[in-house]
Amino acid sequence: MKHSFRYYALFLLITASGLAGCSKGAISPEDQKANLLVGRWQLTQIDGGLSGQVHPADPAHRQEIVFDDNKQATFLHNGAVSNKARYVLFKANSFVNRRPQTFLAYGHRNGSEKEFIERLSPNELVIVEDYTDGRGYYYTRQ
Repeated sequence: MKHSFRYYALFLLITASGLAGCSKGAISPEDQKANLLVGRWQLTQIDGGLSGQVHPADPAHRQEIVFDDNKQATFLHNGAVSNKARYVLFKANSFVNRRPQTFLAYGHRNGSEKEFIERLSPNELVIVEDYTDGRGYYYTRQ
């Protein structure tokens, strides 16, 4: 009986230490993207659309998006706030490329309802409209 109690106590101790060793702060790939997204982004170019051409951003009409930690997106035009919206990130299959993508939902922007993050790095963000002849918006971190 004493042996079984010791084994049971040892089992509980090992299990408890194993559970304590698990990181509660483990970050999912989506959380990593959300963290990387936070910051101020300036539009540098747009491509696609019906013409399929690349157009540099108009410096006279500077467009920026600020994503904050509280899931708030602030849209700026020449430094002035033009719109604010809550945003969420979610995984779904893209209509354009039929692959799982991280979608960014914050309501209407330039008439688009579905946009996904095609590329995200510390200095570059590319958001693509998820429909035929959709546009790609290229941003750099400010």
